[in-house]
Amino acid sequence: MTTATGRPIVVGVDGATYTRSALDWALEEAVREGCGIMLVHGRQVPVQGPHIEPLMEASDAVAQRVLHAAKQRIHGVSPGTQVTTATGIGSPAMLLVDASEDAWLVVVGARGRGTVASAFLGSTSIDVAARAHCPAIVVRELPATSSAPSGVVVGSDGSDRSAAAVGEAFREADSRGAPLTVVHTWSIELADTGMTMIESDEARERIAESESRLAHQAVAAWAEKYPDVPVRTLVLNAHPVEALADASRDAELVVVGSRGRGGFRGLLLGSVSQGVLHHAHCPVMVVRPEEGT
Repeated sequence: MTTATGRPIVVGVDGATYTRSALDWALEEAVREGCGIMLVHGRQVPVQGPHIEPLMEASDAVAQRVLHAAKQRIHGVSPGTQVTTATGIGSPAMLLVDASEDAWLVVVGARGRGTVASAFLGSTSIDVAARAHCPAIVVRELPATSSAPSGVVVGSDGSDRSAAAVGEAFREADSRGAPLTVVHTWSIELADTGMTMIESDEARERIAESESRLAHQAVAAWAEKYPDVPVRTLVLNAHPVEALADASRDAELVVVGSRGRGGFRGLLLGSVSQGVLHHAHCPVMVVRPEEGT
C-alpha cells in the first residue's frame, strides 16, 4: 500500500479543460496529504522534416505556457505546495508512466462519459492506468450534482488484486474522514444470455452465504487497521461494473484493482477496471498488486 512520504503526486497537463479537472483533484489531494506536485507535459512533434526547427520552438513555447499556467493555478490556491515540472518529446502516457516510478499517485484527465467509451476516455488515460508504477487516478469532466459527493467505493472479489485496492481505499477513506463502501458481486447467470446456471434456491443461498463470508474476510484486517473508517459491505448478485457504477453516483472516489503491468493494456486492466473507468460517475483510482503478488 502506498504512502505519500517524500513522493509527489504526478499530474499530466496539456491546457485542456479535462486536464484542469485532473489538476484540481491532484491539488486537493496534495494539500490534504502535505505532498508536492510534479507537472508533466508531453509533446509529440515530427522527429525530422524541413520545418522541424520552428515546430520545436513552437512546441517549447506551448509547453512552457501550459506548465506556467498550471503552476499559477496551484499557487493561487495553495502557495505553499511545492511544484516541479517536466516536459519532453514523446508519448504523454509514457512520460507519465516513467514519472510514476518515483510518485505516490499519478493523475490524468479524460474527456467525459459516453457510450463510445474509448473515444471519450482517450488512450493516454487507459495507458497510464494500465502501466503506472503507482496507483493511477483518472478524472473526467463530470456534470455538477445537486449534493456534494461523500465517501469512497471499492470493488472487492477476494483476490490479491482486489486486496490491494481495498487497502488503498481504506487509506483514502481514512485520509478524507469519509465512509467506505465495499462492493462485492457474484453471479450465477451466463453473461451472454442472462440464463441462470443454478436453479436450486438452496444452492443459491449457499453461494450467497459463501460470497458474504468472502467479502467480510477481505475487509476484516483493514477494518482493524483503520478503526475510525465507517464501513458498509454490499454483497450483490449483479454485474460488477454495473454495481460499482451505480455506487459511484454519490461517491467522491471509486477504487478498483488491475492485473499488473506489461504489454497489452486491455488485458492488464481487465474488463471490470476498464468498464468502471468508462462508466463511473466520479474519479477512479486503479491499483495494481505489489510486485510478486
